Amino acid sequence: MILIGIPIALAGWVVWRGSARPRGEGPQPVAQTPAAPAPAAPVRSDDETLLALFASAVGPATLHGEVTLYDDQKLFDYIDGAAPLYLQRHFRKLAATEMTTADGGELTCDVYDMRAPENAESIFAAERSSSAQAAPAWPEALLGKRSLVFRRGRYYAKLTAFDDKAEARLPAIGQALRERMR
Repeated sequence: MILIGIPIALAGWVVWRGSARPRGEGPQPVAQTPAAPAPAAPVRSDDETLLALFASAVGPATLHGEVTLYDDQKLFDYIDGAAPLYLQRHFRKLAATEMTTADGGELTCDVYDMRAPENAESIFAAERSSSAQAAPAWPEALLGKRSLVFRRGRYYAKLTAFDDKAEARLPAIGQALRERMR
């Protein structure tokens, strides 16, 4: 009986000893599963980014109507003969809207997504009027009679005032729009 009990006791001790922690050691670390990554911010499409430029008042101007998007096929409906000039420079989409100022001025705001900064720079240079003047402290902008044009990144913007009230507000509206173009 002793001969049978020794192997059983020895086997029990081996099993117990293998599962026991050695003296002096603290609790064994529990394997950590990596935390799930935080959900990424939704990625905006290029159209959503373009429309977001008009999500609220633009400086001293508010939207007067909807923002209309024009693609390369519909661009001819909006600017007719000038469309090829834009298409040659890799035009992607135009967001156009009418705006009003608090004092009753009216203007149009056209923002062209030209896909890349060099394309926006190219259309800016191509449409430069000989009568346009550089905007003070803003080399990427030109002022004309009742107009302000500028470029920022991939965008080329044209603001056209219908009256003196809106014309006086063009620089402030342009600066506010420019700040939204990231």
